[in-house]
Amino acid sequence: MKNALAKSIAAVLFSLVVAITCAAQETCDLSSKTAPLLLNLQIGMAPDETQSVFGKDLKIKIKKSGERTFFQNFIKKPAPVSLRGVRALYLRFFDRRLYQIEIFYEPRQELRTLENITIALSSQLNFPISDRIITNNRAEIKCGEISLVADNILNPRIELTNEITRAKIEELREKGKK
Repeated sequence: MKNALAKSIAAVLFSLVVAITCAAQETCDLSSKTAPLLLNLQIGMAPDETQSVFGKDLKIKIKKSGERTFFQNFIKKPAPVSLRGVRALYLRFFDRRLYQIEIFYEPRQELRTLENITIALSSQLNFPISDRIITNNRAEIKCGEISLVADNILNPRIELTNEITRAKIEELREKGKK
């Protein structure tokens, strides 16, 4: 009797966990305020907030306005502990707000295939794997204002972007060409 009750309770709890997980991944509507953390960074952070994540490991200086990019690679020197496994890092800002995080990782066994990368990232960042689109060795998942792109052409690479800000930048570039 006790064993049957325990099994029933376990089955109900398992069903509840699966239902909650599925519901969380089905309702995907991220914005800068709700975007997941990547390397403890969040889309929408100011440069000083970004700097505080890395402490003395990186010196991030961004000018006052417009589109700005911070780049650091760890090809000739090892990455600091806070960036272990990172080969290169791009942080892109627009009007002093982080709108894109692009990371190139050192080759790792668990990130050998695009399938492995997207499954790991989807799980870690709570993006719905069912919404991913894979074309030309590039996977993309869009979730509200935020997109996640992954590829493994040279090294495993991921890019987390606020698409509203990217579109605004593209529009400004087009106006500047005229």
